[in-house]
Amino acid sequence: MNNILSGWIFIDKPVGKTSFDVIRVLKKILQIKKIGHSGTLDPIATGILGIAIGEATKSIPFFSKRKEYKFKIVFGESRDTDDVSGKTVETIKSIPKIKEVQNCLRYFIGDIAQIPPKYSAVKVNGKRAYKLARNNENFQLKEKNISIYSLKCTGQEDAKTFSFVLECSSGTYVRALARDIAKRLDTLGYISYLRRTKLGRIKEKNIILLDKFEELVHIGDHFELIYPIQDALDDIPAV
Repeated sequence: MNNILSGWIFIDKPVGKTSFDVIRVLKKILQIKKIGHSGTLDPIATGILGIAIGEATKSIPFFSKRKEYKFKIVFGESRDTDDVSGKTVETIKSIPKIKEVQNCLRYFIGDIAQIPPKYSAVKVNGKRAYKLARNNENFQLKEKNISIYSLKCTGQEDAKTFSFVLECSSGTYVRALARDIAKRLDTLGYISYLRRTKLGRIKEKNIILLDKFEELVHIGDHFELIYPIQDALDDIPAV
């Protein structure tokens, strides 16, 4: 019965789970084989994860590439993963002032080149970069072109931690952006918090926690949370 189910589900990904962990759960509870997502979220990240099921998987390439994130950077320290889950690599006493942080962000607006983090799913000679990094192998990643539509520093949380809001294209690594912002400020930095708050036209009000969705599936009350393909893609001219 469920194999004819098609559409989009927008899950609020919990911290600590990978995007594929979420897919595995949904695959099991919906008893469906055709399933995919519109963009990976790091395990430390939360927020909007777009999941296509059934025939909707064919629409994944057409889903909006525009995304919004809220994140925090801790300055004065670098970690091997460029986020809070990694091991400390280096520390420095230099911590920027909030005005310096705000002034430097203009250098990251527009079409820019970005080198992905070494702990990423990018392939190097057929192998995932994060696997090479875990084995302490030496390798270089190529620059990729991304677009930053807006980037704002929204406040200072404590002596070292600053909060940001970012609107960007698909393929942007927020961890790499944090690393590069810190470098521009002659210091070090890593992500301590990351949340995807918008995915195309989908906002936080449109999402549901994974555990809550699982509960609704068990009582058969989840169908209204599955968006038809045309609803999920209605921000593009033609489908």
